[in-house]
Amino acid sequence: MKPVPVTLAAAAFAVTSSVAADGLSHLPLLSDIVPDAVAISPRVPHMGTHWAEPANLPLGPIYCEIEGRIVCVEYMFLASDLASGVNWKQIPTGMQTPPLTHIDMEYKPDGVGPFQEPLYQIHFYFADTEVLAVH
Repeated sequence: MKPVPVTLAAAAFAVTSSVAADGLSHLPLLSDIVPDAVAISPRVPHMGTHWAEPANLPLGPIYCEIEGRIVCVEYMFLASDLASGVNWKQIPTGMQTPPLTHIDMEYKPDGVGPFQEPLYQIHFYFADTEVLAVH
């Protein structure tokens, strides 16, 4: 087996790092979209820090931020509201959204943070999973 030259390994790392950086540069800055938002969570792997305007909770929009950029928008729906047939129409995005890369929906039987009742979280992602994986 031949050893991999250090320059080749460094080049591979540089490409990976530039892909990660380029994967965020097209995304809107949190400070431009919601300058009055407050942090509502510490850093979460693959999502970053969560920010929101308190008046918009629990529904959202909640903004996931990495390196100052919005990587996803999250909404929370109480399970009791879903069960009772509540409709949500024209939910504000809070911004002109970049193209979506994927959507995740999770059930949280114990709720999250101050919302301690069963709920669903929906994340609309604007960054690729490969980019999120390094954050």
